[in-house]
Amino acid sequence: MAQVAKIVDEVASLVGEPDIADRLTVAGPADVLPSLYRVMTVATASVAAAAVGAGRLLAARAGGGGGQPDITVDTRHAGAAFRSERHLLIDGKAPPGPWDPISGYYPTADGRWIQLHCNFPHHRNGVLDLLGAPNDRAAVERVILRVDAAPLELELQAMGLCASMARSEPQWAEHRQAGALADLSLIEVSRLGDAPPARFAPTETPAAGLRVLDLTRVIAGPIAGRTLAAYGADVLRVGAAHLPEVHSLLVDTGFGKRNAFLNLRVAADARRLRELIASADVVLQAYRPSALDRLGFGPDAVARMRPGIVYASISAYGRHGPWSGLRGFDSLVQTASGIAVATAEAAGASSPQPLLAQALDHGTGYLAAFGVLDALARRAREGGSWHVRVSLARTGRWLQELGHHDTLAQPDPTADDVAAYRACLNSEFGELSYIRPAATVAGVAPRWVSPPAPLGTSPAAWAAPR
Repeated sequence: MAQVAKIVDEVASLVGEPDIADRLTVAGPADVLPSLYRVMTVATASVAAAAVGAGRLLAARAGGGGGQPDITVDTRHAGAAFRSERHLLIDGKAPPGPWDPISGYYPTADGRWIQLHCNFPHHRNGVLDLLGAPNDRAAVERVILRVDAAPLELELQAMGLCASMARSEPQWAEHRQAGALADLSLIEVSRLGDAPPARFAPTETPAAGLRVLDLTRVIAGPIAGRTLAAYGADVLRVGAAHLPEVHSLLVDTGFGKRNAFLNLRVAADARRLRELIASADVVLQAYRPSALDRLGFGPDAVARMRPGIVYASISAYGRHGPWSGLRGFDSLVQTASGIAVATAEAAGASSPQPLLAQALDHGTGYLAAFGVLDALARRAREGGSWHVRVSLARTGRWLQELGHHDTLAQPDPTADDVAAYRACLNSEFGELSYIRPAATVAGVAPRWVSPPAPLGTSPAAWAAPR
């Protein structure tokens, strides 16, 4: 009971509502996944926070007179949702894993470890070129074993590639980027400009009729868009033909979305995006900080195009500090921040061990969804344009601040354990068996009404006029 109460306390802190226990019910055991960290606290609290945001928007659309709705979340369902990509089945089979053979941990000459993240071909090819190695893991290992970890990390990062030296938690605490994160809130929300209140008709579905441009890839940003779709938003995912994708993740995070192509370096496509923004309610983006500013689609520019917009920025390492401009992924942040080293030490493993869930990705995605939904509710009440900012590393700091809670001996949930949280949809990819969205708002569970769409198969247009 004490650990469930801790989850409720974390939700109260996240959403700024000390009395949330009066309307939040947390069911299920506190410990579901094996971990050295309180992954289930982060999972359940972040899923619940997104539901609270949906409830606030629902109440705002109703005029606020009826009070805030009740929220329920089951820890077992939240734990399954936090590993949704692992539970996805296509025609009854698990899809190919996302990991390139060159990705992973390598020992270095100074007795340390470095992680390479090479799941996109251009990242892998860049690493191989820098190392002067063929596309063969054993050959890469021989090269890396002759160099020290820190200078290799610096060189790889300077080339815009994705790598991190494995650090302990105390070593990360001394890093300048860790210091920069200490100055950031877990969920940052700031006002971008003025706009009149934007009111929508009352509805049983919190985000019905709202338009979301999802300019994200991989997991964290797509989870935010997928969550908004589950609460009823019209989500148009915008990618580009030249950008690489991870097929299984595209499917898992694509529920409820349509999928269009626009190349923002082409004038006609950039103009079309500006036209879409002019009638959008939300822009989700997970490019490196300032990358979209250079193309004219940063938060301030978008707020001028569309007063009343809610703009969400998702980054790897946050908006301040020496690593703020780095590319990054969940596992790299775990490696850099000491999570993988601490887990290995607790498990008696000889090499760094990441969490058994992409907890930073999923947690950050749900926190972004909460920030967006809450900002939409504020927009309905008081107007304004809003900027929501979250990062994988700041979510990781939250997880670490909760302290170690060793449940490594906990059995990993089986397929039978998560069967109650599954649903099926036919799609152009095949029959999909997937984890349903977790939590309920006012007794109603969120759901996806359409399957994922293949890349570039949707027009760059909203589903229907408002």
